[in-house]
Amino acid sequence: MRPEDLALYRTVTDVRFSRNGDSVAWVEVSLNVEKDSPEMSIKLAPSDGSDEPRSFTHGPREFSPRFSPDGRFLAFLGTADGPPAAYLAPLDGGVPLKLSAPGPVVEIEWSPDATKLALIVATGLAEPTPNDPKANNAPRVISGALNRLDGSGNLQGQTHLFVYELADQQLRQITRGNYDHSNPAWSPDGSTVAYVTDRSSKRHDTVGHGEIWKVSVDGGRPERVTGVLHDVASPSFSPDGRRIAFSGVEQRDWAGRDAHVLVVDASGGDPTVVAPAFDRPSYAPIVWLSNSEVAFIAIDHGSIVVARARIGQRRASIVAGGDTQIESFDVHVARGVRRLVVCTQWVDDPGDVFVMSLDEPDGPRVRLSRSSNAITNEIAMTPARRRSVTSRDGLPIEYFVMEPRRDSAGRRQGKPPLFLYIHGGPNSLNPFANSLPIYQSLVAAGYALILPNPRGSIGYGEEFSRRVVGDWGGEDYYDLMVCVDDMVRRGRADERRLFVGGYSYGGYMTAWIVSQTNRFKAGIVGAPVTNLISEFASSDVSTFLGDIAGGDPWRDRDMFIERSPVSHANKVNTPVLIHVSEGDLRTPTGQSDELFVSLRFLGKKVEYVRYPGGSHGAASPVVGPPSQNVDRMWRILDFLSRHGGIRVRGNKPST
Repeated sequence: MRPEDLALYRTVTDVRFSRNGDSVAWVEVSLNVEKDSPEMSIKLAPSDGSDEPRSFTHGPREFSPRFSPDGRFLAFLGTADGPPAAYLAPLDGGVPLKLSAPGPVVEIEWSPDATKLALIVATGLAEPTPNDPKANNAPRVISGALNRLDGSGNLQGQTHLFVYELADQQLRQITRGNYDHSNPAWSPDGSTVAYVTDRSSKRHDTVGHGEIWKVSVDGGRPERVTGVLHDVASPSFSPDGRRIAFSGVEQRDWAGRDAHVLVVDASGGDPTVVAPAFDRPSYAPIVWLSNSEVAFIAIDHGSIVVARARIGQRRASIVAGGDTQIESFDVHVARGVRRLVVCTQWVDDPGDVFVMSLDEPDGPRVRLSRSSNAITNEIAMTPARRRSVTSRDGLPIEYFVMEPRRDSAGRRQGKPPLFLYIHGGPNSLNPFANSLPIYQSLVAAGYALILPNPRGSIGYGEEFSRRVVGDWGGEDYYDLMVCVDDMVRRGRADERRLFVGGYSYGGYMTAWIVSQTNRFKAGIVGAPVTNLISEFASSDVSTFLGDIAGGDPWRDRDMFIERSPVSHANKVNTPVLIHVSEGDLRTPTGQSDELFVSLRFLGKKVEYVRYPGGSHGAASPVVGPPSQNVDRMWRILDFLSRHGGIRVRGNKPST
């Protein structure tokens, strides 16, 4: 694969069964090169695969498909003529009805009887005033540390729950106050909606706190269901309405801890962990299979799988997994037959939609989509293999390796050069399926690519993921080095041509590594943290950094200084390429600026690229402009080639 082949990239997400199980809807993400933007459209197909999928919408950005329970409509969100709005489209044909709302619509869910829609609407947003310069220049008063969010910008207004009545086409506001609301879930009798909110006094200063509340759709006083937890998401009523399942972290000292599926009485109380002995991160969607069993997403050894568990039992079982990452799933149960539909991805597969038996997942699969064909029919994809090594303190470390073809430029020169690719987080994982384009481009150029999961990675048990708290740049550094050593020792990589790179926490670790060793020929530092003290106060999620880094700049000042790569810039002898999006609020450009200016002042070899606009996620092909990501990949290959790597031919980046 070459960087410009990114134009062929397609993937799938947000899959849903119709109520009768005959149809499946999903979102296909593609890249519009002419408009330089990712696009989303909704596809429909019969669930038995008897016909090819058809385009229900045609872009540029429609998403969140939701079948009405009576089978008459498909509701979805779209941005055809402005901010996201809700649309109601007849399944038998006709023009979609745009629902009028007092602001952008961010979520929709049908009532069980198909007579209503729950909408989460952003309210209280400042109206544009193009002809009023004084209004445009008015100051903003900041009242809390959590005042902006990456990908959204400055926070303003609140998100509230509304209910739309199909009969009279009226929209009623249900929640009020200076609180945000999200993740609406209907009770089975349609009388109540549960949702996630944070009504604590610290809500403007903390990240990730949340509670489950519920309210009657006729209005009235909301009721608290749970206390304050962390990373609360996706409440879902049991079929009998007696319980609510959701995902979240129940401990107060949440840093590095795994989210679990929790269940609580719908009347309120203390939640309990579903399958407490299942030591894996567990997330939404959460689907009730019966009043006593749920299915959910879990992360296990680099794979993202579907698991299921019975309430009251200690363990869960994986029902769909292997070397894959399941981005979305849904379940249909009828007459004792339970079917599972999934969106799958992997390092050599951009993603497609499959239907299978929930009870016999190894049985026949029906492929519904052909999205990945756009690129896999044109380009040979390199698979990944798993390897395990032991770190210096005896901890097992898994990594994935993708090796170039025997006739590649890297192999023609003997042992191939090696590229160590470090994931973000640190509580994240390798591989990251949406990074397929950069993985495949590096391997196609001739590099052996390794994707380690050092301590701090998720999917290996909570104790493993918590080992990085308070120890960034510590034992995680040695975990990465033993993976490189293993490749060299086995004769799978040229020790004289080692390269390293990563993004976010991976950018931090790359900057840290090149300040600690000279063994790498070049380092690619993407959207990094380089100064823990300034990042603490400048990131949109500053308190998160303090928790996961293990302290704060006052009580732990020495550690914050010592473990900041910029503190060791004088020891860097490795050529460095830094890249970041100017709209990044998670690891703001100031972090990249500090490293660049320090290295320039010290006379080191460094290049710096800032991409206009964007966000922290802009390096993902499904988020950022295609032209920027093509440039990013070519720029990385070119920088490597100029510092001991493989010579590349093609669209070199402009200077």
